[in-house]
Amino acid sequence: MKDLDRCGLVIPEAHVKREAGDQLMPIISLSASDFDPKHRILAFQDAAASICKLEICPTDPLGFQSTTDIAVLTDAVLASTTHSQCTALRTSALAANETDNILIHVPFQEGFSITQQGGFDVDCGVGSIYVDPNEIPGAAQFTKDSAHIFYISIPRHALADAISSADAQLRRSIEMTPHWRMLIGYAKNLHECYSSMSPEEVRFCTQHLHDLARMAFTNGRRVEETHQGRGVQAAWLTRLKADIEEQLTNPELSLNAVAARHRISPRYARALFAADRTTFRDYVRQRRMTLAHRMLGDLRYGHRTISDIAMATGFGDLSWFNASYRQLYGMTPSETRVQSIQADKSVAQE
Repeated sequence: MKDLDRCGLVIPEAHVKREAGDQLMPIISLSASDFDPKHRILAFQDAAASICKLEICPTDPLGFQSTTDIAVLTDAVLASTTHSQCTALRTSALAANETDNILIHVPFQEGFSITQQGGFDVDCGVGSIYVDPNEIPGAAQFTKDSAHIFYISIPRHALADAISSADAQLRRSIEMTPHWRMLIGYAKNLHECYSSMSPEEVRFCTQHLHDLARMAFTNGRRVEETHQGRGVQAAWLTRLKADIEEQLTNPELSLNAVAARHRISPRYARALFAADRTTFRDYVRQRRMTLAHRMLGDLRYGHRTISDIAMATGFGDLSWFNASYRQLYGMTPSETRVQSIQADKSVAQE
């Protein structure tokens, strides 16, 4: 499905229904450099107030740079912003026009300081996040010229029974946990893939985003204990599979090690693969087989022995590799290599 696998977004085909005339709102791009130099800052400030509900006050108006790309989803908004030194104000008038959303600030590069009405002065650096009640006036100050902040805006109603946990974390800097990293990673990928997705795909992924947000605000306890939330399970499985790909050729790869890296129990990791109608062992074996099959069919690896390829793809037992390969592909590794050589000769003769 287009580039969705690359982006790490898992969408069952049954949930994808393309409807004629059903279109997404395009990415909204706001850049200070797009405006007439004579009126650049004023025009940008007007646009930022209208689109972002913020009053932007550059530290250096002449050298100020700012770019924001906004994806408007179903019941969520994702935005990626880079800018130079400035202060972003949400005045009482601008806050009055905000919806009942919770805004998650994620510094990717350089941090910021922020003060909101009824709160304290908070510093939020890379490796932490800030949770902002959208309807509250406040001011954020960016003191570096290379700030890159990612934003996730989610309606309160989408957080359901996690809203009390979310409210308890408002207006403070929160340490990045594995659950927050999973939410942010998924949101970032969704933002990058948004333009190539159908409306139905976006709606489905937004449900996953809500599930992950509820898990992050509750530190994942409820989800793992009850095994609820198919969107959360799909996101966890995507994360585990990405880890497996990175460690695929490591003969020491194990379910316990993968689970430990993601701070979940091996029992829960096994349940995730079971829900996908496989096991950790079978999934790893198939991925290694796919890699070995690709190498055996590639003449660039013709100088390597079958035993060498088996070991290089993570198999420690040559007999098991040969038996598994024949079971999966209906031929031996040697036959695959011969078949590839013959096909290459046929192409050369043509």
